[in-house]
Order: sequence, then C-alpha cells, then structure tokens
Amino acid sequence: MRKTVYAPDYKEKLIRLRNNLDAEYGRNVRLKIFSEINQRIQRLKEYPFLGTSVRAIYGIDCDYYFIHISKNVIFYDVEDKQISILNMYNEREDYLIKFLGNMAKMHEEETQFSC
Repeated sequence: MRKTVYAPDYKEKLIRLRNNLDAEYGRNVRLKIFSEINQRIQRLKEYPFLGTSVRAIYGIDCDYYFIHISKNVIFYDVEDKQISILNMYNEREDYLIKFLGNMAKMHEEETQFSC
C-alpha cells in the first residue's frame, strides 16, 4: 500500500479551511467535512486511480488526478510507493488554471537550481 505525502501548499490551505469553517459554520461542520476529506484521501492508498485524470478530462499532457470533496477540489499525483497530495482549491475558483500555473512555477524553480 502506498504512503501519503502532503505538499506544503495543501497543508496551508487545510489550515485556512479549518479556520474558515470554524468561524463561519462551527466545529461540528468542520469535523464532518474534514472527516470526508480524510476518508477519501485514505481510500486513495488502496485505489490510487479513484480520482479523475486531468489528462482524460481536459486533454492536458500531465499525470495528475483530482477528487472533488465537499466543495473542494484536491489534486494529487500517483507514484510507485506514494500518493502526493499536491494542492486544494475551492470549487468556485478557477482551480485548473491555478493548479497548473502553480505546478509550472514549481517546475521552473526546480530547473533553475539543477546542475
């Protein structure tokens, strides 16, 4: 079974989501939504291709997947021994453009420092 690794961007957004849900809807709603998110992410360990392929839906040449949970879209990558949870966006955001822009920026920064 694959392990789950969480990117810093995802962790930051999870903290913001927690704070927003607590402030706007209360602890019980936040616990319910976080439970849904955690359950779906845990299922990815056993069924890594459960999400929707960005390539299949949008025709973009990449190997990322996404799942839609409680008005949030979570992007992830499947590797041999791990699932990388990359980022999360609210469904009202232009999440595909933001996600791909973020990934391109990260890739650009990595190549600037490579030998």
